[in-house]
Amino acid sequence: MSGQPESIAGKTVLVTGATSGIGLETARALAKKGARVVVGARDARRGQAVVDEITAGGGQAELLEIDMASFKSIRKAADRFSAAHSKLDVLVNNAGTAVSGRRISPDGHELTWATNFLGPFLLTRCLLSLLKKSERPRVVNVGSEGHRAGRIDWENLELERGYTTFRAYANSKLALALFTRELARREPGVAAVVMHPGGIATKIWGAAPRPISWILNLVLPSAAKGAAPVVRLACAPDLANVTGRYFNRFREAAPSPAARNDADAARLWELAQTQTS
Repeated sequence: MSGQPESIAGKTVLVTGATSGIGLETARALAKKGARVVVGARDARRGQAVVDEITAGGGQAELLEIDMASFKSIRKAADRFSAAHSKLDVLVNNAGTAVSGRRISPDGHELTWATNFLGPFLLTRCLLSLLKKSERPRVVNVGSEGHRAGRIDWENLELERGYTTFRAYANSKLALALFTRELARREPGVAAVVMHPGGIATKIWGAAPRPISWILNLVLPSAAKGAAPVVRLACAPDLANVTGRYFNRFREAAPSPAARNDADAARLWELAQTQTS
């Protein structure tokens, strides 16, 4: 970890999925460091509870209602954010899902693909102009080591055939890693990284069979530990210009060969543009 002091005070940070798990702990930690935290939440009631908790503790926070599986919700949220803020310093794309059984998003896409990849892609692009108004903008995408099991099958991207919960999750996290790589290439002024927070006890394990989910949440480290490397990537001064990289918790690591495929990254970007237009 960096020994340098962190300088996030006064900066505006948007954290999606900030009502539980790693997102909640990230929002809490960044607010304690003086950031103005925008709490991205699908459930407005739960999101407001987080805002109230942070402000009661002397921090700065506000609610942004957003459903990362819905393009309409994302666009509306981006419009509301843009109307209220002149710039965005850090975007933490944390919200994610894993579902048992293939389900479809409001826009007709496989739900895991929509939430874990297409949603962050669209939100980032909608807010890109505000990010570029920041002196040193950052995008931190919360990925997973599970991306190593992912595969970009252009004929079956959304698993109409052979769906399993883990395949859908791994593929979406591989797509997120490729998106990060292409974003860094296209927007050199925005520091974009993707990271694995470690095996952490969060609600995402709810898609596992109940006994396995119970055991995992019992033995895995807390969400606060998972948030620590996210917070570091969001504000450590020595990482301000690090872009296009993959981190496994606090250390930079080589992603899978599939996540380093520049042709796939470029093609996936064009496809996501079409899917989200």
